Amino acid sequence: MTALMRMMALTAAATLALGAQALAGGDDYDAANDTEGAGPAYFGFVRDQRGAPVSDAQVYLTPKSGQPVALKTNVLGLYRSHVNKDVLPDDVTISCGKDGYKQDKVFRRTPPGAKDMFIETDCSLRRL
Repeated sequence: MTALMRMMALTAAATLALGAQALAGGDDYDAANDTEGAGPAYFGFVRDQRGAPVSDAQVYLTPKSGQPVALKTNVLGLYRSHVNKDVLPDDVTISCGKDGYKQDKVFRRTPPGAKDMFIETDCSLRRL
């Protein structure tokens, strides 16, 4: 009986470990639904001053000319979208907000002028 219980415990532990590895590396939020030729993907996280994710935060991608894009973060505080293939990434301002918070800072991880098609920008909110 002890050997059987030990084997069941090892099997359960291995199943959990393999399942956790499948989730490692983060979330590819909506990348599978990217439209070919839509232009650079703008993505990042919205977090509070403690680093906790802020879900349902509004994120605004505002180009110098053209229509802004408004979207919400998911439960992980992650957002991802496109503006327009004809808009240069350096011409897009990213901001965020949510009721009960104010924008603290925006940190663009992809340096300005980069030819990258993935523009990572994180936004920090402070509770009021």
